[in-house]
Amino acid sequence: MGVRREGRRASSRAIVVSALSALALTAKLARGERPSLPRDYRDESLDDDARLRASESVAYATERKTFGDVRGGGGGASGGGERPREWIEQISASPRAYVYRNFLSEAETEEIVRLAHPTMHRSQVVNDDTGGVKTTDERTSMGGWVDGEKSETVADVELRVAAWTMLPPNRGETIQVMRYEAGQEYRSHHDYFHDDVNVVNGGQRLATVLMYLSDVEEGGETVFPLGTPLGRESSNKKRFNEEDGCELARKGDPDVLAVKPRRGDALLFYSAHLNGEMDDKSLHAGCPVLKGTKWTATRWQRVGAIDVGSFAREPKDAQNSS
Repeated sequence: MGVRREGRRASSRAIVVSALSALALTAKLARGERPSLPRDYRDESLDDDARLRASESVAYATERKTFGDVRGGGGGASGGGERPREWIEQISASPRAYVYRNFLSEAETEEIVRLAHPTMHRSQVVNDDTGGVKTTDERTSMGGWVDGEKSETVADVELRVAAWTMLPPNRGETIQVMRYEAGQEYRSHHDYFHDDVNVVNGGQRLATVLMYLSDVEEGGETVFPLGTPLGRESSNKKRFNEEDGCELARKGDPDVLAVKPRRGDALLFYSAHLNGEMDDKSLHAGCPVLKGTKWTATRWQRVGAIDVGSFAREPKDAQNSS
């Protein structure tokens, strides 16, 4: 009998706890508080790592007045003098996408290209079956990497990316630099992962910042075949299919969501909805370059802390004291 009574007590306690939890959630919603987003699958031990936890507190802009002033190398087009005006434009709500005009100075674009040159090789893509990488005709560019641990200019850019995306610096992958010659392209793809291997370290890719390091004479647009430009009707897109996107973007069709490469500008788009689900409309392509050379630099920001990159390390003060 004692066992039965104890079992009934435990069951009653569980019901009470469940009811209290439900009441607490109801109270939060009544106060207008949003429930937390679902946690992505990742190695949660990374969040407990003292090195990564310390990097969460890295200041985005130390002793600087405005977000627009968080810039390395100072200066405007030639690295000195008056800097070009900066502003951010929202270009779409579906997917969520923004363009930051004059995000980089000319001096920064030149420095990134210079640093990337020795690392360039044939570009690869993620193999969805294995989580590894492979070469494919879908991506015909050359690619390399630049590291903020080796360059203050790159580290400053990484901090500004973190500030703009509102994600801590230790969420960012190493910046990838791409070069597209005439005829080269990157066909339609998502930046989020379709395999279970890559999400273990840092979780899914949540945001992409694509920085344009050069102008392109013709072609090379970044196009979102399923996206809708801000202020346009999505129903207008029914008159063309995915393959038409690049050709119509080149002609300036107002119903095509596309960004023309412009040296110094940066494109931010989110690969996930606010509820944590991945956004199919973040599908995008790098249109073929028709004339000239296209240089870009990409920083992917993850949901969780990642154990590679410029900010996945012990602060210098801690290293010196050990």
